[in-house]
Amino acid sequence: MTLDTNRHEDAPDIDRTGVVGAGVMGRDIAALLASAGYRVTLVDVDADALTDAETYHSGAVAGALADAGYEPPDDFAARITYDTDLDALADAAFVVEAVPEDLGLKRDLVGSLADVLGDEAILATNTSSLTPGEIAADVVDPSRVVLFHFANPAIPRDLVEVAGDEAADRVLETAAAMAAAIGKRPIRLAREYRANGLSRLSASIKCAATWELREATPAAIDTAATAVGFAQGPLELIDRIGLDVHLATVENLEVAYGDRYAPPTPVRDRMASMIEDGRLGQKSGEGFFEWVDGEAVVPDPEESHDVTPILAALVNEGHRLVDDGVANADTVDEILRRGSAGDVGPFDVESMLGRDFLRDTLAERYAETGAGVYEPVF
Repeated sequence: MTLDTNRHEDAPDIDRTGVVGAGVMGRDIAALLASAGYRVTLVDVDADALTDAETYHSGAVAGALADAGYEPPDDFAARITYDTDLDALADAAFVVEAVPEDLGLKRDLVGSLADVLGDEAILATNTSSLTPGEIAADVVDPSRVVLFHFANPAIPRDLVEVAGDEAADRVLETAAAMAAAIGKRPIRLAREYRANGLSRLSASIKCAATWELREATPAAIDTAATAVGFAQGPLELIDRIGLDVHLATVENLEVAYGDRYAPPTPVRDRMASMIEDGRLGQKSGEGFFEWVDGEAVVPDPEESHDVTPILAALVNEGHRLVDDGVANADTVDEILRRGSAGDVGPFDVESMLGRDFLRDTLAERYAETGAGVYEPVF
């Protein structure tokens, strides 16, 4: 079914928007805003990145939007302008930052944006491992800063997480309305935590998968994961976001959660070596898997592997999210289904496999490894 991306009566009365960061996520967010009829300025300090984004917006993105059910307006490409200077955003009312997951970088950027933008303009952060409160720590008016977190890849995934403990009601409501206006399902999180909802669920799966690498190949793990209902395997997911980005995210999460999401030391060292060798995943053409035309080539494994511990870690994290007051169980399930394009959420898994069985799996793995991702909380 084709999405109706024309403005509707509940869409925010906003004309000019902006995106900072012309990487994969930033250029897709800009495309989604333009597809919904907004004028967008995409800003990046790297002129080459802007050139690549403009080429993408003039060509390949049309197919990605069509595959996701969008019908961009005829003047879609003309709605996006490109600049290396933040001053180009001076009249924007809604700006999304999509720069790398570095707290200092994001704080400096949001502080600079607060000086450039009008007093009522909203600063939205696509952070996947930090919180809007932390990012807004040096901003005079932190109530303007809100989580606006897309699933990856942004165009086909039907989800934007919205949150902010210090964000004003008007800001939270506008962010949710903007998500709906660009054809996404906005999900309001009740509290902000590092890694939000989706990224915490994803981190639990990816971490557990790295522990499974002690005894299984990437192909065996990911093949087993897709066989039980995952839209993509957890190691393919690491490849997709980039091994360098994944390890940087692990470091961000360690500040709040200790080693809960950390891979075992030998696997972390292995991943660091892969990064040094330039095997970053999809963006370099090789990581845990080879990548061809944007797709991972997962070979048929020589052996099968039981991924029950990964499922148990996922369910465990779902309970943590509920216990932390981030969302209720139904919402946690919806976050994972929409964010992963899969059919099940963590509590669906619990219903299918049984709480006692999963708890026993966690207890056994935790006793064996001491890994925080397996420490039972239910």
